[in-house]
Amino acid sequence: MYLSDKDIKLKLEELNFDCNQVGHPFNQDEQIQPCSIDVRLDNVFWKSKKGKPFDFRKSKLLELKPRRYWEKIVIQPDDFITIEPGEMFLGRIYEVFTIPSDCAGKIEGRSSFSRIGLGIQIGSDFINPSWRGHMPLQLVNYNKNPIRVFPYIHICQLILVQLTSVPDRQYGVTELQSKYMEDDGGPSYWWRDKRIKKLQEDFIKKNVNIQIQERVFEKIGIQEPEIIERFENFIEKKSNADIANVEVALGAFVKSERKLEVKNQFMVRGIQVMFTVCVSLSLFSIKFGIDDKNIFLWCIPLYLINLVLAYFFFKSFFYKTSQKYFTQDDIEKAKNE
Repeated sequence: MYLSDKDIKLKLEELNFDCNQVGHPFNQDEQIQPCSIDVRLDNVFWKSKKGKPFDFRKSKLLELKPRRYWEKIVIQPDDFITIEPGEMFLGRIYEVFTIPSDCAGKIEGRSSFSRIGLGIQIGSDFINPSWRGHMPLQLVNYNKNPIRVFPYIHICQLILVQLTSVPDRQYGVTELQSKYMEDDGGPSYWWRDKRIKKLQEDFIKKNVNIQIQERVFEKIGIQEPEIIERFENFIEKKSNADIANVEVALGAFVKSERKLEVKNQFMVRGIQVMFTVCVSLSLFSIKFGIDDKNIFLWCIPLYLINLVLAYFFFKSFFYKTSQKYFTQDDIEKAKNE
């Protein structure tokens, strides 16, 4: 049974709407509709980075930095984001609220936005009793044209459904292992799902690699996500026999990291040397080739190469300082912690 506006108003204290931006309070006269509550879009978004597949088998390692696949974007109140055709942004409802213990919640899109091809959720419209947080939204553009959205627009509707009785266990109790209490509306915490963990247990019986990864993880401690990703790739290329001995596996990984570091340093130095040589040749051609049309035309490709190398030349300095590698010192540090 859906609650009407009269019943919704009686539940406002339990809903406990919290609007954290000055100048944008909850307005019940404007937001409460005959059988729903208009809720607004926040100014926080997440955009998916291009990368490797989400692998449900690797939750243990993903816990280090699970959101490394996403770029967080916070825009100004008077700004907007552009959603290209076929693109998805994660967004969230601006209002923080609590679902009353005797109700369930449901998020519905607004017809005005549906008619231009903007989807605001993908099958995640249900909210359990006693849940609290920023409700997440999956903003998908099904139109052939870009769509712009901005903060505090009335993006969707919250519907309250009266339960037949108050549940014995509310959302957030320990035994349910609820993942999204006090939700920030951001990317998925799928690796916390007890059903996913059960699938992992079944998978581990068939593939020892995941067990070995977890044992190695205990020894290497917390590392940069990029290092963990390289470690995953390193393990996947080895047979179970090659990595059965954890100490040997770690030593081999340290050696592969050192090779990668030398390779990257060589590439960085190579780019810097090539850029220097090309600039020198360009200066030489300018000095001696201006009067010789054939030489000058021959040097045009050289100038174009210079432009490309200039980009990588300046980028190489930042790359050199930001890149981190796993070393023997990291193993010793993890032992002492």
